[in-house]
Amino acid sequence: MFIDTVIAQMREKGYIAKVVPIKHIIGIGDELKALDDRKLLDADILNILKNFYICDYSDITFNVKSVIVTASPCRIAKVFFNYRGKKIPLTIPPTYVEFKSEPIKIESCLQQILAAENYHAQVAYNLPGKIIAAKCGLSLYGKNNICYVNDMGSFALLSTFYSDLPCDNDNWNNARLMECCKTCDACVNRCPTGAISPQSHLIKAERCITYHNEFMNTPDFSEWINSSAHNCIVGCMRCQECCPVNRNYLNRIVELEEFSEDETKMIMQGTDKSKLSDKTVEKLEMLNLMVYYDKLARNIRVLLEDK
Repeated sequence: MFIDTVIAQMREKGYIAKVVPIKHIIGIGDELKALDDRKLLDADILNILKNFYICDYSDITFNVKSVIVTASPCRIAKVFFNYRGKKIPLTIPPTYVEFKSEPIKIESCLQQILAAENYHAQVAYNLPGKIIAAKCGLSLYGKNNICYVNDMGSFALLSTFYSDLPCDNDNWNNARLMECCKTCDACVNRCPTGAISPQSHLIKAERCITYHNEFMNTPDFSEWINSSAHNCIVGCMRCQECCPVNRNYLNRIVELEEFSEDETKMIMQGTDKSKLSDKTVEKLEMLNLMVYYDKLARNIRVLLEDK
């Protein structure tokens, strides 16, 4: 089958791929509704998911028959801020820097492979890659609600693409928890806000540091969040650092941009984006941090002043 050829050639390029019939993707909205009916998600979290995860391929120029989901290896990013005479490294977890740029590279690879049989692929940013990857068997969940992929651990970017590649394989099942999680509570014990449940991969998202440093627009973190709990510019590494499955991937680190004292000061003051230098904006864009710019003043201030 040509699908097997696609998967094999993507593997040769360093990507793990699965193909899913489009009918299953359309039904994911019903699953989110079921979570709402069972009151398993905070109302604000559910609204974010509904507004972000949208299966809409009405403007795609080919006849969409499937979704291709891929996993690509990522690294922890270290970014340097000069502050009060010190050069301080801050962390961006895996997948953040690559979220926009890597799918474009993968799309190009897919298009080259699919062209052999006159099929196509187009990146689909607004599909729930985690759910799709877990239900088609590309990944397994950890208790921390993060997906784990063979040979990548949780340091894997999940990307989705609409395609006209026919797919008759019904490889759609319930998402599964990693077997090793059943006897391990490392992430449960390490989570600084008690967001992770020992019984399920569904976390208390409203208590997760990631939710508060990416979506909350308040000038300060809530009083119940200890400043030491916040550990990354965005996102959180606590549960990934302690996970035994990740022990072989923690040295996957890349050092990226450096911000001068003046740049750091402007960011921490929440300077209007229009007043930032082109160089500063370019750095933030490269790091995929402009989308979080209105949170950076708070997030970075807490990290730097804690040093």
